[in-house]
Amino acid sequence: MSRRWFIGLSAGSSLTGVDAALVRIEGAGADLVPRLEHHVHEPYSRDVRDLLLRTAEPAPALQHLGLAHRVLGEAFANASRKVVELGKQTWQQILGIGLSGHTAWHDADGRYPSTLTLGMPAALAERTGLTVVSDFRSRDLLVGGQGFPLTSAIDARLFRDRDERRVLIHLGGVATVLWLPASGNGMGFQAAPCTLLLDGLMRLLTAGRESFDAGGKNAVQGRCLEPLVERWLAHPLFKRKPPRTVPRHEFGTAFLAQAVELVKLQGGNLHDLLCSATHFAARAIVQAVERYLPAAPERILVSGGGARNGLLWRLLEQQFAPAPMERIDRFGVAAEARKAVAFAGLAALTMDGVPGNLPASTGASGPRLLGSFTPGAAANWARCLAWMAAQTAHQRLAA
Repeated sequence: MSRRWFIGLSAGSSLTGVDAALVRIEGAGADLVPRLEHHVHEPYSRDVRDLLLRTAEPAPALQHLGLAHRVLGEAFANASRKVVELGKQTWQQILGIGLSGHTAWHDADGRYPSTLTLGMPAALAERTGLTVVSDFRSRDLLVGGQGFPLTSAIDARLFRDRDERRVLIHLGGVATVLWLPASGNGMGFQAAPCTLLLDGLMRLLTAGRESFDAGGKNAVQGRCLEPLVERWLAHPLFKRKPPRTVPRHEFGTAFLAQAVELVKLQGGNLHDLLCSATHFAARAIVQAVERYLPAAPERILVSGGGARNGLLWRLLEQQFAPAPMERIDRFGVAAEARKAVAFAGLAALTMDGVPGNLPASTGASGPRLLGSFTPGAAANWARCLAWMAAQTAHQRLAA
């Protein structure tokens, strides 16, 4: 069995920091299975977080986008060094890097669907000497896909079970639902804004002093304002059938400011707003699962930073009962590391010459090889080319 090592890198929209995963890849192509060896989370400094917030403004300055692109490239390189040190690996043992990056813009439904991801792959290749595979979403968009969720093929390899119907819910900036049936084809879609909304409100209401509601401790002190939740659930997004993506810009600065004013009109406070937003996220996720999945799940798996929010967890657990709910940590992948692990796997698929997208999840017209290559040092790039040539020869013989 073939064995390789990749680094997977991701940066969620919650703006907490960078996740790096050292991943052992067993097998190749259709038989590929990623195994998490080590994971590190590198928090952003206040300056980096403020810079990323500027890129999220309605009309960000080009200088902010350019600077963030470079700064994130260096942050990814630093996280890569730390996870390699933790794993006691040498750079020569690692074949490449799968880079998810920070999504600054994504519009899958415009006249010309487009996406912009920050995190300079050239800086990463220069600092580590490893070949980087990045910009995975563009190819899927170009063939009619939503560009999200791209990790379905890898998630299925990690979390599917032949004896029960499962749903994997990723509680990141956007809540993503992945259907994992015991047999047959799975599918996935973005369900609702999640920590994107909760963290944005926390930053706004504390004037940036706190970037997220740790454990949901503020939200749990409030009361749910039902009229506000119903107003949000009436958003046109929730009437759209999958495949679909959440338009992040529609839940940005203007949405948050309006939410604050609406709570004031109802005599609410900070805790009430956070409580209502948490109820909204939970209800939107559950409604999406009930409306769009072909059968009721027998088990709910949860990943992402939102899995640590106690109130959100309790609301989901109550509404999904009697199906048990558990974090993916039990299956050898830390809840915060899933996305990084998945992009290491996607990079490996690309090097194997195997499409990484699932049209049933993204809506693309067909499967495609994903990503763009940024060559590392000459010796590493030669190893990558030799591996890819061997895979191509193998595929020809198999045909």
